[in-house]
Amino acid sequence: MTKDRITLAFFVDALGSRLAGELGCFREIAPHAYRQRTILGYSCAAQPTILTGLPPSEHDHWAMFYRTSRSELAPLRHLDILPNAVGRHRRFRRRLLAAHRKRSGFTGYYNFYRIPFRLFREFDLSEKRDIYAPGGFDGDVESIFDILARDSVPHRVWNWKTGLDRALAELSETLANGPPIRFALLYTAVIDAFLHEHVGDASVVGAALKDLEAKISRVVARAHDSYSEVDLLIFSDHGMAETKGEVDLMDAIGTLGLTHEKDNLAFYDSTMGRFWFGNERARTDVAELLENMDGGSVLSDDDLRREGVFFDDRRYGELVFLMDPGMLIVPSYMGARAPRGMHGFTPDHEDSDAVLMSSAPLDPAPASIADTFRVMKGLLNRTHDHE
Repeated sequence: MTKDRITLAFFVDALGSRLAGELGCFREIAPHAYRQRTILGYSCAAQPTILTGLPPSEHDHWAMFYRTSRSELAPLRHLDILPNAVGRHRRFRRRLLAAHRKRSGFTGYYNFYRIPFRLFREFDLSEKRDIYAPGGFDGDVESIFDILARDSVPHRVWNWKTGLDRALAELSETLANGPPIRFALLYTAVIDAFLHEHVGDASVVGAALKDLEAKISRVVARAHDSYSEVDLLIFSDHGMAETKGEVDLMDAIGTLGLTHEKDNLAFYDSTMGRFWFGNERARTDVAELLENMDGGSVLSDDDLRREGVFFDDRRYGELVFLMDPGMLIVPSYMGARAPRGMHGFTPDHEDSDAVLMSSAPLDPAPASIADTFRVMKGLLNRTHDHE
């Protein structure tokens, strides 16, 4: 017996609008494509915006780590006594992360990367709870999953914790054999990981996207066999830009002779340096150096407000230095080498744009990634009305 209506939402991390357009991927199953402006920041900011429809200044998630005097990560500072050969080793960090997730009970996504352990007394996580579940945000911030729970909508969700092939198999089985659902969201980071190392290689990237398209298309076909109406969305959070150059920002700041953490506390992301100051001399010296540095620019408070990432308490930085598209901070707390591709640059660059593709036209057109929330919510309302 054919079931009524379902919304299928496939969240493909890092599938940029320009790339999707050039390769024509998903055109047969989702022919209506919309270029979407992303937000300033990384996936840890963009995904909450997609899931809530709000900017980071309202959902409170901008960077993965923010400064605080009461960090729950503070006990990790004691690991700073380890020699670098151990403390920075990738295998050790992976094992530490797994143990910490188990002991802390944190269900959100986070990683320790190459962050010096001593800094964990100063920085805490913005995403301690699973944002792909009800109650993932503080205060009265409502996500699409809060709506699903509140309205008792039968649904299934697969986030970063489940591998792509397993998630697709489980979704396909659910579609075929039930129990009946009205909404399904499946997130995958396989294209993000692939593009970091292969962006710009058209044939290799094209093959990877063709493979993903074939897998998703088979699941969509299964949905059409089981449901009388299928609303399909395929969307992303940002694109990917090719790496053009590197800047050793740590070394440049080091030439100022400031005492790290006392005069100047810094967090070095791949494309952003975020700074806090212990005195005005340090603030002036760092600002002057950055204002004259090639490869990036200091963001004003007006810039941050315009992008929806300004915080009065400066938890994410008193001064923010953003790299130009394609320029990376190397080394950074994210890694010791530059990948072939990166995101997290100005949202005004064409390679930053995300995409939303749908099986039916959308009106009004979703011009920003925040609009994806509105689109999903609207389809849920259609499903409810249909019932």
